[in-house]
Amino acid sequence: MPLRIKSLELHGYKTFAERTLFEFAEGITAIVGPNGSGKSNIADALRWVLGEQSYSLLRARRTEDMIFSGSEQRSRAGMASATVLFDNSDNWLPLEFSEVTLARRAYRDGRNEYLLNNQTVRLKDIKEILAKSGLSERTYTILGQGMVDAALALRADERRKLFEEAAGVGLYRARREEALRRLDTTLRNLDRVQDIMAELEPRLRTLERQARKAREYAQAQADLRLLLREWYGYHWHRAQKDLASARGAVREQEGRLQKARQAYQETQEKYNAFRERLQALRSQVSAWRSQLAALQSRREQIRREMAVLEERRRSLTLSQQEGEIERERLQAELQVAHERLHSAGEEVERLQQEYEDARTEAETAQAALQARQKEREQAEARYQAALQSLTNWRARLAELRARRDELQSRLENHREKLTSLERDVHEAEQALRDLEERQHRAALARQEAEKAVQKAERALEEQRARTVALEEQRRTNLEERARLEAEQDRLQNRLDVLIQAEQSLAGYAEGARFLLDAARRSRLQGVRGALSTALSVPAELETAIAAALGDYLDAVLLTSAEDVDRALDLLSGDDAGRAALLPLAHLIESSPVSPPNDPACLGVASDLVQAPDDLRPAVDLLLGQVLIARDRKSARRFVRDALPPVRVVTLRGEVFHADGMVFAGKPRGAGMLSRPRQRKELEEALSKTARKIDALNDVLRRLGEELATSRDAQHRCEEDVRAAQRLLEEAREAERTVSLEVEAARRQRTWQIEQYAQAKAEIETLEAGCRHVDEEQAEVESRVAEAREGVQRLEGAFVSLDLDEAQERVAYWRTRLAVAERALDDARARQAERRETLEGLESRLRALEERLAQTGREIKELAVKYEELAEQEGEIGAQVEALRTQIEPAEKELTEEAQIEAYQKAENEAQRALALAERLYAQAQLNLTRSQERLDALRQRIQDDFGLVQFDYEGEIAGPVPLPFEGMVEQLPVVTELPPDLEEHLKQQRAHLRRLGPVNPEAEQEYASEQARYKFLTEQMEDLRKAEADLRQVIAELDDLTQREFRKTFEAVAREFREIFTRLFGGGSARLVLTDPDNLVETGIDIEARLPGRREQGLALLSGGERSLTAIALIFALIKVSPPPVCVLDEVDAMLDEANVVRFRELLKELSKETQFLIITHNRNTVQAADVIYGVTMRRDSTSQVISLKLDEISDEMLDTYTR
Repeated sequence: MPLRIKSLELHGYKTFAERTLFEFAEGITAIVGPNGSGKSNIADALRWVLGEQSYSLLRARRTEDMIFSGSEQRSRAGMASATVLFDNSDNWLPLEFSEVTLARRAYRDGRNEYLLNNQTVRLKDIKEILAKSGLSERTYTILGQGMVDAALALRADERRKLFEEAAGVGLYRARREEALRRLDTTLRNLDRVQDIMAELEPRLRTLERQARKAREYAQAQADLRLLLREWYGYHWHRAQKDLASARGAVREQEGRLQKARQAYQETQEKYNAFRERLQALRSQVSAWRSQLAALQSRREQIRREMAVLEERRRSLTLSQQEGEIERERLQAELQVAHERLHSAGEEVERLQQEYEDARTEAETAQAALQARQKEREQAEARYQAALQSLTNWRARLAELRARRDELQSRLENHREKLTSLERDVHEAEQALRDLEERQHRAALARQEAEKAVQKAERALEEQRARTVALEEQRRTNLEERARLEAEQDRLQNRLDVLIQAEQSLAGYAEGARFLLDAARRSRLQGVRGALSTALSVPAELETAIAAALGDYLDAVLLTSAEDVDRALDLLSGDDAGRAALLPLAHLIESSPVSPPNDPACLGVASDLVQAPDDLRPAVDLLLGQVLIARDRKSARRFVRDALPPVRVVTLRGEVFHADGMVFAGKPRGAGMLSRPRQRKELEEALSKTARKIDALNDVLRRLGEELATSRDAQHRCEEDVRAAQRLLEEAREAERTVSLEVEAARRQRTWQIEQYAQAKAEIETLEAGCRHVDEEQAEVESRVAEAREGVQRLEGAFVSLDLDEAQERVAYWRTRLAVAERALDDARARQAERRETLEGLESRLRALEERLAQTGREIKELAVKYEELAEQEGEIGAQVEALRTQIEPAEKELTEEAQIEAYQKAENEAQRALALAERLYAQAQLNLTRSQERLDALRQRIQDDFGLVQFDYEGEIAGPVPLPFEGMVEQLPVVTELPPDLEEHLKQQRAHLRRLGPVNPEAEQEYASEQARYKFLTEQMEDLRKAEADLRQVIAELDDLTQREFRKTFEAVAREFREIFTRLFGGGSARLVLTDPDNLVETGIDIEARLPGRREQGLALLSGGERSLTAIALIFALIKVSPPPVCVLDEVDAMLDEANVVRFRELLKELSKETQFLIITHNRNTVQAADVIYGVTMRRDSTSQVISLKLDEISDEMLDTYTR
């Protein structure tokens, strides 16, 4: 027999407050003890130390419940500890130790810690070690109280977990679920990558165009920079000259301005002296006039004050008269108020006497009423007591009658219910049979739906593969089209530049451009164009031919001598320039020179150039005496043997004359000679590219149609899959619903039978209750009759004591007293009101008399003030007349204006001269400012275009000088004259930049970055697709492995279950059935049992003991097929009788050969199978006490003590 767990040590765990050690036997260890002694805590401790995290399985709600909570005699513990010692001598644990200690500790702050051989480890590490040894992930390793019956209560799909644990495929299922999660994540990532790539593709095409445009823009800017350098060099020095000239003009105008200012100042001094004398006289006259105005203003003010005083006096007199009338009226009202106050006082005295009389009578009546009320209350108390006794007996009688009616009604209802229950039991049995038939049909429908889902998923995968292939093909074609479109744009831009250069006559000599432009304007007839445009030269000979032609490269072709004359006339202008003319009709024919027979000589130039037949004489004339040599050495050799006018030209454009002259350097216009060839090549390339784009568009259109059709088919397949999945889910839900309904129907039938038995028992109870109520009701009716007689006797005595007369007398005098009190209060209020009215009249009279006295005093004061103002008015009139006599002579003297006009005229002339000088000076300053601003603006434009620039300043002009950074500072050339075509070239370059429009300078970097990202995403998508295929393969392999192991285990357990069931029941049969044999990955497992002497029936109809025995048969079958190292059974035999316990004990002994058992039991027969027995009892301090004995050491009395 194996020994796996050697010992278990508990300290502070639940009821084991003290350190307690359990040493286990190799076979079976039994733990016995009374209920509540803490036996099951040992099973919980084993479950806990093995890493259990479910508090419900540990019979707790939190970590703190694991720790001893204390009692009245013992304080609580601060920590719970459980330590299990494993025997690993045969290395059944994956550790290189002969003994392994596993411990778990819990603290009151909720912290847990795990120790392996006294080393702290993680829970994950513990579970990995136990999983490899078969101690983890097994539901039947530790069976707690009531858990054995749970194996039967599980649904079919839940019961499958037991078999997976026995088969050891739980790890495979976990890996399969992990693979499914990773597959789902991979598919989501694949969708995201495809979405991102779909967004990147148009952006890549856009960035490619932008990058190409940015490169073209940079080249155009470089060309423009060269032109601007020359243009700025000319205008910078010209602007400095303009600024120097403007400064000279400012200095000249400044001298003239000083002279004008001096003349104006002298004239102004004379005029100011004259004006000062006149100003003094005017000031005196003004002072007199101010004084006169002040006096007149004062006189007007005095007159207004006098009028106001007169009006004030009249108003006060009128107010005084009204006051006298008001005083007489107030005196009359005061006399009437005195009379009314006296009559109010007499009325108050009379009403006070009436109030006192009424109060005396009311008090006498109240005393008589109280005496009568006391006597009546005593009689009423006796009457109420008797009446209450009658009421109580009547209530009791009513209760008994109601109770009798209720019992009778309940009895009738239960009899009806009994009849109904008989009918319900029959209907429940019929409904159960119908539901079982529906369950069978639902299972068949679910199987059909699963087949439909598998078929639809296969079709969807095939369609997805086709869609992905089409998308990849379409993406490849889109990339190719984008490349061709970019190439087409590049070729078109180059062709446009060539056409524009040809139209603008760029590169031609000034005279040739002038004549060709005149021909376009119809000013010159017979022009065939320039010679360079009529020649077709191979690319490798362009430099040599351009050097050979020299100035004749852009010669103008004319048809007649008259055309030559008209061209010469046009060229005679000053700004026409020079040009070479070729009159085709008058050229002298020339025979080409014979080329030497030497490989280094490519031939005669005229033979190497293609031209129209009518231009052949001109070509022979210009190139017939030119030999083309490969290099300089060959050219020198050929020219030594040649005679003038023969020339030898190398491919690099070096011209060797027979007379010894040599011309070298890059020939002018070599690019012009290549224009016809480049234009033809570009047009051919554009045509070819357009044909390719059209072909790709057709392919893309076809692919788009196929892709749309494929996507539609994929969407239809997805809809089919979703529809099939919905149908499958509906079928599964219907099956689950029917299964639940079947189980509910079984429970309903059982419940109906129980209800029928309960109803019969309740009917008997109700009939006994009715008999008891009838007896008590007769006794209560006699008591009611006696109480009624006593009430009638006391009621007569109570009625004779009447209180109506005394109450009426008290009410009468109380009413009289209230009326008298109200009248007295009203009289007192009227008296106070009349006193207040009298006092108010007296106050108003006193105030009126004071106001009349004040008005009289004010009238006297106004009369005195009016006389004073009249005297002041007379004095002011005399002063006014005296001032008028002084002002008239002075004003006559101020009217002589002839001398004033002379001085003003002289001042105006000097002022006009000064204004003119200032205006000329300001104009010069303005011109200087404008010149300076133009120079500054030009400097700013130069700096904007070139950055740091080293400017050359002339004369007095100064400006900022940059630091001499090598390679970063631009130097403007000194240009005295601009070429006539420079402005035109600048316009063309700027127009070219404008046509290019806005440019993204970061386009190349962005394009490179996005291209790298697109490439990375493409690689990622390939990796994801590969990962998807790998995961699907892994899932298929895991499914296959799971199915094989599950089928193997299921068949073995089913075989053992049949045998063990027959042994435990002493007959009968049972079998395990797969709910879905075709789907071993998700099938459930049902149990079908037939007990000895009975028909086959459902598990819900078994008794408690039969259910326990059936569950034990299933658990023992699992243990026998896949024996765990240790198994803990907590009171699994509690429902078994003596005979079944004997069979259970025999099986337990057989299984203990492969598995170490720990059994918690109350059954003596089960204990007899144990090798070691522990007895557990509860102390008075609420802690568990343990004793350990060998089986041969236990007496019957001790066994009875611990198993009761």
